[in-house]
Amino acid sequence: MKALTIWQPWASLLVSGQKKYETRSWATAYRGPIAIHAAMRPVRRTIDALAADKEGSGWNVLERLDGLFIRPGALDQLPTGAIVGKAILTRCNLITEDFRTKLSPQELDLGDFSIGRYAWEFHVMIPVDPPVKASGKQGLWTWEGSLE
Repeated sequence: MKALTIWQPWASLLVSGQKKYETRSWATAYRGPIAIHAAMRPVRRTIDALAADKEGSGWNVLERLDGLFIRPGALDQLPTGAIVGKAILTRCNLITEDFRTKLSPQELDLGDFSIGRYAWEFHVMIPVDPPVKASGKQGLWTWEGSLE
């Protein structure tokens, strides 16, 4: 099965359906089922990087993230180094100004929707519980495991 490694908390937000797009600097022609892998990167590093954002937009993202998780401290407990769900990759959209105007404020906060990047569009997101430990890779890669 094809797989994509995503930093937490975005991996969990994608498989829970709270975000529909994952942004990348590159496009893919692949369409179909895809395993969502949460990277080994500690969630605390991501939170610290957002808080240190010199432009201040990181704080907007942190406020949005805080409201998306049910209990305090949940961000630090998200699984890493594991397949956390699966979805269907249906489109790879070039991000234009027109595309950006169609996105909700929440979606805009949860990705880098800079003009010229790509928004990979996912549907039928299904979390995997418990997550399946796996080593990730950069790019779109093939995971040899099974979610059946």
